[in-house]
Amino acid sequence: MLYVTAMLVVLATATGGWSTLDRGDMGLLAVSGLVGILLGDLALFTAMARIGPRRTSVLFTANAPMAAVGGVLLFDESFAPWALVGAVLTVSGIVLAVNYGSRFGTHVDVFERVEGSLAAGAAWAGIGALGQALGALAAKPVLDEGADTLAVAAVRVVIATVALWALARPGDRLARPARRGAIKPSDHLRFAASAFLAMVLGMSLLLWALGHGDAGVATILSATTPVILLPLLWVRLRQAPTFRAWAGALLTVIGTTLLL
Repeated sequence: MLYVTAMLVVLATATGGWSTLDRGDMGLLAVSGLVGILLGDLALFTAMARIGPRRTSVLFTANAPMAAVGGVLLFDESFAPWALVGAVLTVSGIVLAVNYGSRFGTHVDVFERVEGSLAAGAAWAGIGALGQALGALAAKPVLDEGADTLAVAAVRVVIATVALWALARPGDRLARPARRGAIKPSDHLRFAASAFLAMVLGMSLLLWALGHGDAGVATILSATTPVILLPLLWVRLRQAPTFRAWAGALLTVIGTTLLL
């Protein structure tokens, strides 16, 4: 989070985005940062450490319909008939693709291993999904008013980072997996790369989409990440996804086409 904070603050300052924010925006951005990043991302990473990225991704897909329903209730968004069919196909395809993304019992890897309770990991993933959906919905009114995307992202991250540091010690035992190791100097390169790709680039693009379109559509499209994860896990585990995983990926492509 320190890497993300540094990158976004520098970018927002360089682009002059701070001038687009009002003091009245801080309340919603604080809620968005605390619920979406502090709660959402912390729960997501905790679930991933306990039950692996594939299982976490299946459960985390719930954030897409949550945000879509929130967009309908809060912002009077609506789906055309074909777009609604596309949304259902996309979410169904994601769940199918990730749930059957590996061949059970043929390979046990750090990406598949369960650390501790499966139920606890599933609960963390559900909390993460809800936090992400609520965080996106809280930021949308500020973005709709024309606030700069990088400045919004920076404020959310700064608030969440301060809160994470404040909770780091008391929450340490709760968040750590059963197996743990010390952070090595070489890990910081991974942290920096993950910070840029996932948060600075990925999160900022999602916020831009929220400010220029429907929350439901943007969140559902962003939820296709698990399908993109399939070939990456294929390379990492050297196991081809199952036929049902490919069928789910195809459903996601068809659903995305209808959604757009």
